[in-house]
Amino acid sequence: MEIKLVSQEDEEQAHRLRDYCFPTKYTGARRDDFQYWVRHSTAIGAYDKENLVGKLLILPLNITVHGVNFKMGGMGFVATYPEYRNEGIMKKLIVRSLAEMRKNNQTISVLAPFSVSFYRHFGWELFFDKLHYTIPKESFPQFPIQSDRMKRFSFEWMDEEGYSKIQQFHNEHALKTNGGMQRDAAWWQRLARREPDSHFAYYTKGDSIAGYIRYEIKDLTFFIRDFVTDGIQAEQSLWNFISSHQASVHAIKGATSAASHFGFQFVQPQFKKEITQDVMIRIVDVYAFLKKYAWEHYEHSLYLRVQDPFAPWNECLFHISKDREIEIVKDRLIERRRVLSLPITVLSAMMTGYLSVSEALHYANHPVRKEDEENWKSALPTSPPVFYEYF
Repeated sequence: MEIKLVSQEDEEQAHRLRDYCFPTKYTGARRDDFQYWVRHSTAIGAYDKENLVGKLLILPLNITVHGVNFKMGGMGFVATYPEYRNEGIMKKLIVRSLAEMRKNNQTISVLAPFSVSFYRHFGWELFFDKLHYTIPKESFPQFPIQSDRMKRFSFEWMDEEGYSKIQQFHNEHALKTNGGMQRDAAWWQRLARREPDSHFAYYTKGDSIAGYIRYEIKDLTFFIRDFVTDGIQAEQSLWNFISSHQASVHAIKGATSAASHFGFQFVQPQFKKEITQDVMIRIVDVYAFLKKYAWEHYEHSLYLRVQDPFAPWNECLFHISKDREIEIVKDRLIERRRVLSLPITVLSAMMTGYLSVSEALHYANHPVRKEDEENWKSALPTSPPVFYEYF
């Protein structure tokens, strides 16, 4: 079995493998979308002689962590033919993927797991609690009528100026959101191919956008795909716009962060809510990540030891000085209880804001001195992450 990058000549084999291993066969625009990402991603394949029998894609994306944007490898389309499963092929693909991401300076990786335990074994960890909501007609939110300046278009009936403003607004907001992903032209094209019936509505202040939604209406339901605002006035105005569809829809469905206190301002906030954990994150290169990280104020040097058997370049003792300088040091003279010792899973969740320092210490079962715990708490930003993209 040979693990190597998938060549352009084998792209048709990649299509056949994806179509066999996933529930639906891609045709039309979805096939075009998959073809684009096979060609523009790092496609790693497992070959039995000339036959492609397993593969995964690493999409060239990005993610903002506490105000700093990192290159991110979005892992997707992971598949192996059934007759080749349980032979260690997927382990080989994942180990190769980590080396490729490091080489491409993709400091972080994100994926949607088919099995949390499977990917946790290889170093990925949960980092976002997503709240799915269903609002019945009798609970549609209503707010006092404001000076609404709402405009609307769709992928089919395009407003090029409005679309350009929305793209810029979305990316500016992503840079201010922990976990936000800036969308380039290729990603917007992906949304148009995969969700061509999407509509847009946006609220303006003067010539500037203050908030927008992307949505679909089908089966008497209003599905919210994006909901991005910069303040309460735009948020309430967009909810009024959504609720104005009550004559033609029976429910509103969408997803938001479980940490958002969703529905707090609604007159009737008691409706169906369900939390899922369907996205995982991994630091691929700890040294590169620590060098760019948005450290806050702390009094004393920090020491971090990482356990990461599938990315051995991370298995070091890191010293983070008061001046935010990062170096790899020998540990013979460092007191054990001064060192925060974490597996890559827990470290990834902590540094991105999903776990607190105290929670990380609890799960890692490796206590440190109280003063060092407090020093770490001072050093790390605490805003919870959000992540709504899918691949």
